[in-house]
Amino acid sequence: MIDLRDPRVQQALMGRAPCEPLTDSESAGFAGHRVLITGAGGAVGSELARTLAACELDSLTLVDHSEQALLRVERELRSRWPHVHLDIILGDVTRPRIIHAACTTTVPDLVLHAAGYSHVTTLERDLCAALSANVIGTLSVAQAARAVGARFVLMSTAKAVNPRSVVGATKHFAEMVTLAQMDDQFEPLVVRFGNVLGSGGGIAEVAMDCLGSRQPIPITHTDATRYFMTVGEAATLVLRADLLRLGGEACWLDMGPPVRIVDLVNRLMKIAKQKGVRAVPVSFVGLRPGEKLDDQLTVRGARPVRTAHARVWIGHQAPVAVDLVQRTIRALRADVSRGDGLSAMTNLCAAVPEYEPSEHARLSAGGATLMAPWSSREAASLLVA
Repeated sequence: MIDLRDPRVQQALMGRAPCEPLTDSESAGFAGHRVLITGAGGAVGSELARTLAACELDSLTLVDHSEQALLRVERELRSRWPHVHLDIILGDVTRPRIIHAACTTTVPDLVLHAAGYSHVTTLERDLCAALSANVIGTLSVAQAARAVGARFVLMSTAKAVNPRSVVGATKHFAEMVTLAQMDDQFEPLVVRFGNVLGSGGGIAEVAMDCLGSRQPIPITHTDATRYFMTVGEAATLVLRADLLRLGGEACWLDMGPPVRIVDLVNRLMKIAKQKGVRAVPVSFVGLRPGEKLDDQLTVRGARPVRTAHARVWIGHQAPVAVDLVQRTIRALRADVSRGDGLSAMTNLCAAVPEYEPSEHARLSAGGATLMAPWSSREAASLLVA
């Protein structure tokens, strides 16, 4: 019905033009490289693979735990870029042996870590799963990259800043874990960005499903805003950040001004109407547990600094307390192994004092999931990304 990869649609929804793709000289910066991508079957990971496949790489290694997602990406890349040497690895980043073996075998120059969990509502009810994927998985990949001397880029989220959700808190601590690995030879990079148009479960996809099924479109709040970018922009700007060699920093991608979710939905319905699709009602269902009205990209008091590229900024922050990170990782590993969500919540909150857990997250972490059923309004909001 509506192609979210159409630049005209993207510009109409975001209220701005998408950024330009990599130039020939930028693409040449990756020529001859060996690159490994985790979460390669996801929206951003697969777009990174497409972008890099056109850059005359030496090899491209794709890692994902989803067999079907990997198969789709592999088929596309072999069809469009048959000359690219592909290594396909079906595996979970939370299993260190798999990711260490992948890095040892392929010896990448660059590791792009796009794997992880990111759906707010789902993770509010499973802290240990979020910690396993977003924290322990990130540590495994960063250590594997460090062991082979590769550059490492962690894809993070605006939800990590002043977190209110399990996703945000675990991504925030994943950033700390990443930067704590830094030494004279290893300078990892953290890149934050907001909502990606075209990603699974995003508001645009939910709205299109509702239009197709003639159901009301659920929106959390009239004033809720989010930063939006296209999947192509996410991949392009992440690679530009790597080309700038910003290792050792947490940077964020300039996605233009935040967009009210209700405005984006109205723009989408206007486009649909032009294609002969009748509008449907909008239902305001209220903020779900862990949700914020607005996302931020830098922590309070951080000084944003412009880089050599206008769309990539550095948000200077306080140095990471390495001893605290190491102690917390040991504790969280034990918590996750035992399935002790309550202890994990306590340890995570101590390491990320900015985190204010929702009541649902606290109850679920304490093993009281069945004591905290969703209200009808919250159940409707499960559809909203």
